Amino acid sequence: MWSGSADPVDTRDEVSPELARVAARLASGSPHPTRAWYESVRDQIGPLLYVELVGLVAVASAAASFRRTLELPDIVLSDVETSGATDDGPSRIDPPDLADAKWNWVPVAAPADKTAAVVQALTAVPATFDELWSLADAQYIPDAEMVDPKWTRGTLTRVDMELIATRVSFSRECHY
Repeated sequence: MWSGSADPVDTRDEVSPELARVAARLASGSPHPTRAWYESVRDQIGPLLYVELVGLVAVASAAASFRRTLELPDIVLSDVETSGATDDGPSRIDPPDLADAKWNWVPVAAPADKTAAVVQALTAVPATFDELWSLADAQYIPDAEMVDPKWTRGTLTRVDMELIATRVSFSRECHY
């Protein structure tokens, strides 16, 4: 578990300190999450909440990183809360069937292991899966275009995008 002396975020009363610590570790990637760490977290908060938290951290981290790259100020949560954002809470819509996957630590929508691990990883929480694909559509390649190796966006070809993604993944020690 996270071993810092203070909470990584201002949790107020809405988020438990434990969830904040898990989110901080996922966002930082340090230390790299292990299966044992995942299982200890899963046993505390449940697998579906963990999947949802991973999705939220992925989306928030991508937006925050993009803003930092453009040298824009960080978004302050209290500003978002007063800007018309809603507090609908989790969807709590489960897929019809969940399955254990060999390629993922988390449960996934059945049938398991029929698609790449990274694609099926968040399927246990459909709203989280849809949110991440919405982000991927804008930042990478729309889901429907994944099968087209000649797909392009602007001046970058699919080959260019994959080469850049490979180099970034390598520099960040990410196996994807």
